[in-house]
Amino acid sequence: MIAVRRRFTGQFITILALLLLWHFFSPWELSIQRRNELLNTNIDTTTFSVGAAPSNPAGASQDTGQKRDDIERKLGDSERAFLELVGGQSTPSSLAHGDAVKSIYNIRTREDWLDLIESQDDHGLLALTKITQRYIYEKQHPSECGTQRYLILNKFPGDDAFGLGAIVQRISDYLSVAIQTNSILLYATDVSPGEHFISEDRTGWCGRSLDCVFQELSNCTSKAQHGLSSNTQSIFSDGQLDLDVEAFLRKHKYPIPLVFEEALKKIQPDITGEMLKYWWRAQASAYIMRFNHDTSRRLKQFRLGEDTKQLGIQWDVNGDPNQVDVPFPLPEGTISMHVRHGDKGSEMRLVPFNDYVVRAEKFTAENPLGSWKRGFLSTEDPNVIEQMKTMARITPFSYSGSNSRWTWYWTDIPRLNTGPETQLREFGNRTDLTIKWMLQLVMAIECDAFIGTRGSGWNRLIDSLRCTWLASCKQPFLEVGFEDDWVGYGP
Repeated sequence: MIAVRRRFTGQFITILALLLLWHFFSPWELSIQRRNELLNTNIDTTTFSVGAAPSNPAGASQDTGQKRDDIERKLGDSERAFLELVGGQSTPSSLAHGDAVKSIYNIRTREDWLDLIESQDDHGLLALTKITQRYIYEKQHPSECGTQRYLILNKFPGDDAFGLGAIVQRISDYLSVAIQTNSILLYATDVSPGEHFISEDRTGWCGRSLDCVFQELSNCTSKAQHGLSSNTQSIFSDGQLDLDVEAFLRKHKYPIPLVFEEALKKIQPDITGEMLKYWWRAQASAYIMRFNHDTSRRLKQFRLGEDTKQLGIQWDVNGDPNQVDVPFPLPEGTISMHVRHGDKGSEMRLVPFNDYVVRAEKFTAENPLGSWKRGFLSTEDPNVIEQMKTMARITPFSYSGSNSRWTWYWTDIPRLNTGPETQLREFGNRTDLTIKWMLQLVMAIECDAFIGTRGSGWNRLIDSLRCTWLASCKQPFLEVGFEDDWVGYGP
């Protein structure tokens, strides 16, 4: 009997210990904690309130301290006015898809971009795109510049090795900080983010900044844009705001402005932290990358075959390849495939071109009434282009979908299976090559379906801009990458 009691007591103690371990270390509990922390980032005490001068909040505990790497999340009048617009009546499209595409190639003024976005169907755009793009524009284009605070962004350390997708993603984080601190984001003029995409002989008003390709971030300028030391990442123009922006960005992984987070939670209360980040970066990219008039004009020249050929190949019913013209815009049902190779192999596993085609054929077989085997191919790998030229079909299924053989479209631009900086050095005019890459981006979003991997910053740009510049967000994006490489939609 004593032995039985001892055994029972020992089992009871073991079970109790296991329950305590489950209570404190359960993976479900940890998952809930992580999600809660993710959705409530940036709520720490700070020395700065949005829309106000630096101050010490009344009753702030001396124990918490004033942190230079935090922003108090607080809504002002303009933010509350924005939130009142959420849930308003949607507006129907006043511009057909083909006309919207052509508008990208005919940009003349700053307002043309807002007109393009606001003329499209809300239901085809990323949620809240119209009011968000106007809000950012108005924040960055005040009626009076003299009393504004500016956040000046210098060149990123080592950004010569960055692709354009990575550069724009980094800029979007600083745009978020500018909005949260009631500041206007500007580029430094001596050395600027992404200057390696601009030719060194540029001596005009834009220097070597991305303002040479995209529209200016703001209608304002500041003396603080000049003379920044090379080791200064960013600086506030008035010197009054005590915020370490770089520390803030290191600490807070997903720096979406509070006003947009609150707006999205109004329409989707259980939205994930990853989606908040991805949504903001799409909106920021759409604003940052608005083409200026010179770039839009050059894009149209390239698109219509001046200085750069648009090429097409189609196999006839006998299986013989024939050259075909590339329509403008690309025909309905065309599938974009961006095959990211080059230096990306150092960051993720590269996906063979065959995998893209197999995924596309499966899609056309599953959707035979609404899709065709038409593909627009973009890549830095010339071997992929050569492989495409010999590929009439891959049919690993017992059915082939709407049509048997592929029609392929591509642009005859210089290609080298390396990183962007090597290509920019190798092929001469950096600005023109950058615009040719922009052409690949715009032609990709001319399409109706998209195959790629979000492990690639360029594919994430395609995904972002199709949902903000054009009302194609309800069209399918088919992922071919390995889940571990794109989970969380990028770093």
